[in-house]
Amino acid sequence: MAKTLLVNPPFSVSERYGNDMKKFGGVSEPLGLAYLASNLEKNGFSVQIIDAPAEELTNRDIVENCIGEDVNLIGVTFLTPMFSSIKELTEQIKKFHPGVTIIAGGPHPSALPERTLEEISSIDVICIGEGERTIVEVSEYLSGKGKIEDIKGIAYRDGDCDEIRLNSPRPMENSLDSLPTPARHLLPMKEYKLTATRTKGSGFCPTIILARGCPFNCQFCSHPFGRTFRHHSVDRIVREVTELINNYEITQVNFEADTLTINKAFVLELCNAIIDRKLNIAWTCESRMDTIDEEMLLIMKQAGCWQISYGVESGSQRLLDSIVKGVTKEKIIETFRITKKVGISIRGFFMLGLPTETKEESLKTIHFARKLNPLWAQFTVTIPYPGTPMFEQLRNEGRIQHYNWTDYNTWGGWADKKLPYVSEGRTEEEIKELQKKAMRMFYMRPVALFKHIKSISTLRDFNKLVHGVVILVKTMFVKSKK
Repeated sequence: MAKTLLVNPPFSVSERYGNDMKKFGGVSEPLGLAYLASNLEKNGFSVQIIDAPAEELTNRDIVENCIGEDVNLIGVTFLTPMFSSIKELTEQIKKFHPGVTIIAGGPHPSALPERTLEEISSIDVICIGEGERTIVEVSEYLSGKGKIEDIKGIAYRDGDCDEIRLNSPRPMENSLDSLPTPARHLLPMKEYKLTATRTKGSGFCPTIILARGCPFNCQFCSHPFGRTFRHHSVDRIVREVTELINNYEITQVNFEADTLTINKAFVLELCNAIIDRKLNIAWTCESRMDTIDEEMLLIMKQAGCWQISYGVESGSQRLLDSIVKGVTKEKIIETFRITKKVGISIRGFFMLGLPTETKEESLKTIHFARKLNPLWAQFTVTIPYPGTPMFEQLRNEGRIQHYNWTDYNTWGGWADKKLPYVSEGRTEEEIKELQKKAMRMFYMRPVALFKHIKSISTLRDFNKLVHGVVILVKTMFVKSKK
């Protein structure tokens, strides 16, 4: 039987965060590929997953050692900054395994399917959006069933004339429970450690995807899973948590959803089920500040939620309005207050260099972060990613400086990437230095250091704190490259 090989390509923590920040980065399961794999297995296909970051494999390792003669379809997933690695990998695959069909999916190719095929000639098919059904239909087509022009949700090269064709879109999956649980048995589960700021103890913290879709209109976000909030049933989620506890002895988990708390009834039902079944699991999640209230926070805390990540973005109400965040500074302050009141730790996300942002507004954002005083604050450089309204607007205005996709990295100040966008009146060097200055201004305060010292419970926590202080002091003497 022909086999499908699904590949999470090499993309090291250093490439993502820079050498200084790599110890704070994480390697998490490629659940998108695991969902594809479980659906292929459900439909009778043989499948294997190669997770290069977790297994520390290079492109050469994959091409020379991981592709057997029985492989006829290779699926790769990638984010925008992984572009160069994907191009190199797929070109090498085609060179040494010319008969293999390569299909690519993920946020970047979904946003720019035809352009991706134009820029990477070694890719044969692009999967647009959700791919569980698509990968099965492509596999069936390669087995001699059906026609490629009938497969929804793909762009592809017509073999007869080498033209790029775009098929009709695939509808979003109505019932997520119809999809089998991710094929974690094909992953090196013990190799995964979530970002240091989101874990306790050892850092081993698997992720469960609870829901897909987001109805909000933030200009810096794409909507690869659509605008309709769709969630797994509580029974399905509890079963998946239980399987992780039984199979991998987990003590903590990351609940992933674009807008988990938008449906209060769902959150309350889930928390009550976790409590009633005595799962005794610590969990972290992300949320919007205008979808939270104290009642919800209290039961989340009781059910094991120890940390919530909030996207604050800016300390300027003008900028919050310009990016259609849909929240006021007063609401942000109130949500932080009640979250701390119930005893849930907070990670705050902040953006620097938003369109039309002035240096004064950047500093206002940093000071707002200090006022809110979460345990962890993340300051990233604004990147107009393909598929977002921000990308479309800046491209139409001729404001994007380059399309070297590998440099589309929100940690550009740490990873020394050339920024694709700099707002008027600002310079790239200023924005990149400001990213480091923001970290110093936030973390090198006595109140922040004291909070982190109090939070130390393991040697890993202590080492994390010491390393953080060292790299922040280092930034005072080493300038970012242009």
